[in-house]
Amino acid sequence: MTIENFGSVCSGGRYENLAENYTDKKLPGVGISIGLTRLFYKLNELNLIKAEKKSISDVLIIPMIEDLSVPIKIANKLRKKGINTEIYLNNKKLKAKFKYADKLQIPSVIIIGEDEIAKQVVKIKNMQTGEEKEIKIDEI
Repeated sequence: MTIENFGSVCSGGRYENLAENYTDKKLPGVGISIGLTRLFYKLNELNLIKAEKKSISDVLIIPMIEDLSVPIKIANKLRKKGINTEIYLNNKKLKAKFKYADKLQIPSVIIIGEDEIAKQVVKIKNMQTGEEKEIKIDEI
């Protein structure tokens, strides 16, 4: 089956002395890459697999600050509780970040800005209802 305008799913090759850029040793190497997102998208589109959710994330953390230490700490706490958590790192406007969460049907968004850090709270938005609430960071 030929799928036009799809691009490659797998590739690889020999990368002669590529590691030399990062070390003083001569190291031969081989590598492969698999475009899993592309592959699963097409498998789902062809109904060869059934994706129940558009994203595995239950929470999207939107940092509104440059220092990511607090967002990372919160993400780690949530992940230890078994909550699939993603941190939005692209430098986009807030509206685009919410659109991303909405498009992927991520149920909750946590917003962390300077005001929240000063008050030691985060804002949590339920993406289905639009309800927002503040909770203390140490209660996460």
